Amino acid sequence: MMKRNLLPLLLILALLLSGCTATDSSKSNPDPLADATASLQKEMDATQTMLDEIGTAVGKSPAGDEKAYALMNEKLNSKPYFFDILVTDADSNVTQVATKMDSPFIGLNLKSINRHPELFVNTPAMVIKPHISSDDSPYLYASVPIKNGGWVIAYIDPYTFGAELSKLTIGQNLDLGVIDTNGTNVYTSNMTEIGKNILTDPIYSSFVELQTLIKNKMIPNAQGEGTYTYNAAGTNEPVQKQVKWDTVNAFGSDLRIYVNSEPGAGEPATTDGDLRQFTDEELSWLDTASTFIYDEFTTLETLTKTAVTAYQQSGENSEAFSSALAAISKDSPIAKNVAFVNNENMITNAYPIYFKGISFDLYDQNIPAISQNKQPFITELTFADHPSPATQLLAFVTPVEKDGQIAGYIVAQVRLYDFAAYLTNLENIGENVNFMLTNNDGTILYDGDLTEVGMNTFEDDLYSEGTLSDYIHNEYKPNREGQSEYEFYGAGMTEIIPKRVVWKTMTFMWNDFKLSMNSEWKPAE
Repeated sequence: MMKRNLLPLLLILALLLSGCTATDSSKSNPDPLADATASLQKEMDATQTMLDEIGTAVGKSPAGDEKAYALMNEKLNSKPYFFDILVTDADSNVTQVATKMDSPFIGLNLKSINRHPELFVNTPAMVIKPHISSDDSPYLYASVPIKNGGWVIAYIDPYTFGAELSKLTIGQNLDLGVIDTNGTNVYTSNMTEIGKNILTDPIYSSFVELQTLIKNKMIPNAQGEGTYTYNAAGTNEPVQKQVKWDTVNAFGSDLRIYVNSEPGAGEPATTDGDLRQFTDEELSWLDTASTFIYDEFTTLETLTKTAVTAYQQSGENSEAFSSALAAISKDSPIAKNVAFVNNENMITNAYPIYFKGISFDLYDQNIPAISQNKQPFITELTFADHPSPATQLLAFVTPVEKDGQIAGYIVAQVRLYDFAAYLTNLENIGENVNFMLTNNDGTILYDGDLTEVGMNTFEDDLYSEGTLSDYIHNEYKPNREGQSEYEFYGAGMTEIIPKRVVWKTMTFMWNDFKLSMNSEWKPAE
């Protein structure tokens, strides 16, 4: 809620959600909040019904039962924002998992690692995991009790969950978000704030009007509207936000869903005349953003080299090596899970530790990729059974040598949306610009419009029309750097907006990443 998301969607997007189906958005005066409220309520009701059905069908099945797995996996694949679904017995020991049946989660006692005792109650529950340390990924947990003991628990990715809802506000210069009645962000377009409590987290200490609005109006009242003002980052210029909210009931708890906007947000761009060039100061913003990203890549590389040294000096099962693996996750904001994979393709050391013992070759692409040229490389991996941005991973892979032989590989797993959340810090660079980062295959690793994360600029139909397609395929794709312009449909999907764009290429671990910066500039006078 702190920052205005520019929502620069390219071309015409159909407002059809794979997980959240909108109400009739073709009407002449659409109401994004009403549409989002109805969609979210429908989703919450359907999710609770689904978990109830799972509990009835498999609640008493033997641990790791193949039929139970097949049913749960089918349900897992039905929603893009599901990360996993578990079933536990009355003592909270995991008996069924919706991903792989040989998962070490079977038999794991969730109370021993879960921070949310409210999930293990006799009524449905929903909570957001607090984002309190750098190695955390925020998740939304929903649970229902099983008759005669046990629980069904869904792990919901709030990034994918919110991005699906945010499609309802495309082209309308609105931010959409969700908070619970404790003031904790369930979803917000600035993904680093998901899981943070607006009333208590230090990052909101200067947002007194926002905190007052939430405490005195949004939490006590199911519907309403209001305003708050704050000083924009790095300036003394006041920014006023208008907020309107409604309520959705989820698993017996209330969620406040809201839209906010900045009234009178500047003049629209026009296609008359030639777009002006970037100034030298504006071009420096791209260099600043590139340095910001590359510094984090370098930090990850340095931490990994330290772990390699720990292995060489102390061995595979040493405390020194385990601590060094944990440090990669804890000290790098982009790497969450870290594994050491030996030459038998088994994870023999990991952070978190419960990944230890998993066969790394869950999918055919893992092992051919990991051994490619025995060099560091990046590929897209997933340990889940359904493709979605929630489960897409980048794998930063480093071979570990000892006595002149490769003993295995350190794999630092970077979830696409965790990486995008970290890169929302790019919003603090420059003014009225949007950054986009892609890998060499064209996959979007970050964009100011979160709905585009995980799409492919070279292949997706969204980027296949007109001057945008010409720019991507004739300039951006073949050239390591450059400047250009293109057009896309703006607010209301009818006004053509021109964009000035500049890009450069950075290389890390033998892989190229392209960073671009675009803006809607007024024509040259």
